Amino acid sequence: MGRGGGRWGVVVVAAVWLAQASVGCSGSAEPLPRDPEHDALPERPRVEPPVQEGDDADDPAPEEPVEEYSGSTPPLSCAQIVPGTLGSGRALILPANGPEAACGPGTSEGTGTLALQNDGPLGVTAWDIVLRDGEDTGNTVLGGDFIKILVPLRQGFHLITQSEFSATLRAYAADGTLLSARSLAVERQAVIDIAADPRGGSRIALWTRETPDTQVLTLQSFNGRGEPRAPPVTVLNVSMRDTMTVLVGVDTRGRTLLLWRELGDASWVGQWRRQDGSALTAPFPAADDPSPTGFTGGVLSPLVGGGLAFQLVGQWVRRFPSGEARALPAPTWLASRPGTSLSLIRQNRAYSLAPPPTLVTGSGCQESLLFFTSDGGACGELNLPLGGATCDGRRAGVGVDGTVVQQIDLNIPANNQCAWRWWSRLLR
Repeated sequence: MGRGGGRWGVVVVAAVWLAQASVGCSGSAEPLPRDPEHDALPERPRVEPPVQEGDDADDPAPEEPVEEYSGSTPPLSCAQIVPGTLGSGRALILPANGPEAACGPGTSEGTGTLALQNDGPLGVTAWDIVLRDGEDTGNTVLGGDFIKILVPLRQGFHLITQSEFSATLRAYAADGTLLSARSLAVERQAVIDIAADPRGGSRIALWTRETPDTQVLTLQSFNGRGEPRAPPVTVLNVSMRDTMTVLVGVDTRGRTLLLWRELGDASWVGQWRRQDGSALTAPFPAADDPSPTGFTGGVLSPLVGGGLAFQLVGQWVRRFPSGEARALPAPTWLASRPGTSLSLIRQNRAYSLAPPPTLVTGSGCQESLLFFTSDGGACGELNLPLGGATCDGRRAGVGVDGTVVQQIDLNIPANNQCAWRWWSRLLR
């Protein structure tokens, strides 16, 4: 059923499926003001299955810095980390944003609002914004032509979009309302990365070409509304034609780590920077890339108490102590689990790892979460309900507020729709 198929038909199909799945969700308020970009997609009817009782409602998290776990507090025990009961959670069905359903994973920001990937026509990446009680806001966040990075924050979302000659930072409130749009670069070969600041806002690293033979690396901090906290700081000014690569990460102490290298060079160089962008350390050797001829993806993930872990080509390769000009081997509990996604949980005092899902013959796709103490002690595994017939593109999402989100299949005919299940603040 397409988006133009009518609200009544969608609600009937949704009700039948949800009765079979025995999960719940809610929605009652009118849609909030829409992002002007949303006009590129047709209006979607909302599907509002019944609410599941027992979900709490807390005040939105402030954006201003709060005290973070420093490592001096005794670590949590496994009993304090692993959820006791999963429960049925909530679920929501939405019409596809394109002529064919192109559904994807979901995540959440610090107040519990969900961003659910539901791509539009011609492969335009898009996320539907849904409140944690299941109310569909009617707002959709649209990605760009090339790079489109959605970053959940302590409150709201930041989105980097990049077309052939421009890069833009768009800031969204928790309900998906557009707060600001700021041009970052107007240059064909700009290279950009963004990281959420666990204490609020984000940091953006940007390589731009100043002249045909000169490139400049800058770092800039933005608050949650997308406003610069200070002018961009120049990190490097180098004379070379080859494209440079950059990654940025922010640890729980608010310190920024930059990693960069020239395309074709296997050596990564790192440098720690303070919140204001000034240098905290000198540049230092960080890692060697197993695929220097083509950057295939790297991730910097915050660690409990400060510092960052570095994943390269799916393998956890390094640990960077906060503010120290050195690179250590990745902890064994991470290095032995390639292809996993790392999240801080329990007020940044413990970890969850999402391994690649497993296809169970005759049953479906099994997704799970692994839990670890702050020092890497294994605490066990939580299996989620089977989510679909295939595992393509699936990965359980753990949001900023500890919400666990799972993409699910409808398994009904002519269902040009997308569906998700989530457990609000399960790992908060």
